[in-house]
Amino acid sequence: MLKQLQSAFVLPRQIMLVSAVNADGTVTASSSSGHTIRAIGSASVGEHIYVQDGRVLGTAPDLPFVEIEI
Repeated sequence: MLKQLQSAFVLPRQIMLVSAVNADGTVTASSSSGHTIRAIGSASVGEHIYVQDGRVLGTAPDLPFVEIEI
């Protein structure tokens, strides 16, 4: 039951673009909506990354973003 409760509170995974690599082991990244965060992990400037709960999960594909209103 505890695992079910914890899975209900999992933060979403986001695709972000790295704008800076910081000396403290973090990267500064921004989302397509313009939201900027510092995430723990490593990546190169200009690289798309997956970010969840303030941590870099890995590289993300560089695909076009399209938002469709329903």
